[in-house]
Amino acid sequence: MPDFFKFSSINAGVKSPESTRLDLGLIYCEQEAAVAGVFTTNAVKAAPVLIDMDIVRQGKARAILINSGNANACTGENGIQDARRTMQAAARQLRIETDEVIPMSTGVIGERLPAERIEAAVPQLVRNLGDDIDSFAKAILTTDTCTKVSERSVGEATVLGVAKGSGMIAPNMATTLAIVMTDAVATPEQLQQILDNAVKDTFNAISVDGDMSTNDTLILMASQVHQVNPDELDAAVHAVIRDLALMVVRDGEGATKLAEIEVNGAATIESAKTVAMAVAKSPLVKTAIFGEDPNWGRIIAAVGYSGIAIESAGISMHIGDQPVVLAGERHPDYSEDRAHKIMQQHDIKISISVGDGPGSFTAWTTDFSYKYVEINADYRT
Repeated sequence: MPDFFKFSSINAGVKSPESTRLDLGLIYCEQEAAVAGVFTTNAVKAAPVLIDMDIVRQGKARAILINSGNANACTGENGIQDARRTMQAAARQLRIETDEVIPMSTGVIGERLPAERIEAAVPQLVRNLGDDIDSFAKAILTTDTCTKVSERSVGEATVLGVAKGSGMIAPNMATTLAIVMTDAVATPEQLQQILDNAVKDTFNAISVDGDMSTNDTLILMASQVHQVNPDELDAAVHAVIRDLALMVVRDGEGATKLAEIEVNGAATIESAKTVAMAVAKSPLVKTAIFGEDPNWGRIIAAVGYSGIAIESAGISMHIGDQPVVLAGERHPDYSEDRAHKIMQQHDIKISISVGDGPGSFTAWTTDFSYKYVEINADYRT
């Protein structure tokens, strides 16, 4: 556990006064922490995201107040004021400045945040502060089926991360709500560079359903206690963020499979990413994965429409260790039965080569199951 960080959770009835589940969480740093963040690139940004972007620019914070059950998105100026009311309530109880409280929200879009219920719960929330990261992790969940926590040591310091995410997962920054904390010494600028680099092949390399949320936020905080090697801190933060990203995609709504999509031989890393994400987001590929159907034609079609310059004769493919495509055609050693058996596994690797260039990228995705449709068909009602 990183020094000076405390955690708390409580039921505030955020989605409904009748709800009894944990739905409000607090992280408090007992001394000023450096802070960095990355946010959704969706043009429609939730009220807490707009506020948090300003707080991150100031480079310091002391607390994070996060609720599930209500996204506080598409709520206009009222949403900003509601979020600020909750920030002020936490700041009063913690005896810190309002702009040292980072608000985060997840849940239904388009509903006013019940600020009065959150305000009423804050005093007990502050009194509950302690070391229970697991209860905090439960309080931030929505359709998730499990909590997501990861920890690494770096010298005398610790890096601890917690996240939520299961649906509306499409990479283009962080695709989740996540907080990573460390008691290492680092400037806001150093933290921002670490974070920007870390999301490229972690949170920006996963997809559950191809939808990007209005609320995506990833915050990195450092309580400035232990001097550590900067490169080792970078590696530890990257490892924690990678853990969280894979936990999110493994817990994708209705998911029964995890597919790793590895692309090699592209002209650039970005070209490889474009191909990998085209395959990872394809509904036809994802339904084939659910059906354990080695329909490689769907995969090669996604490669072809990805938008990068590709020669069909330069494409080769494996499903697991089974050769599937060679020079754009079915491999002479392809076995449908063997490929089907590989597709029956929970974790599936699809390896694609698109040429002889230096660019490579790995993405992770889930299948589309009947359960995914069930979850999202009646999310509000």
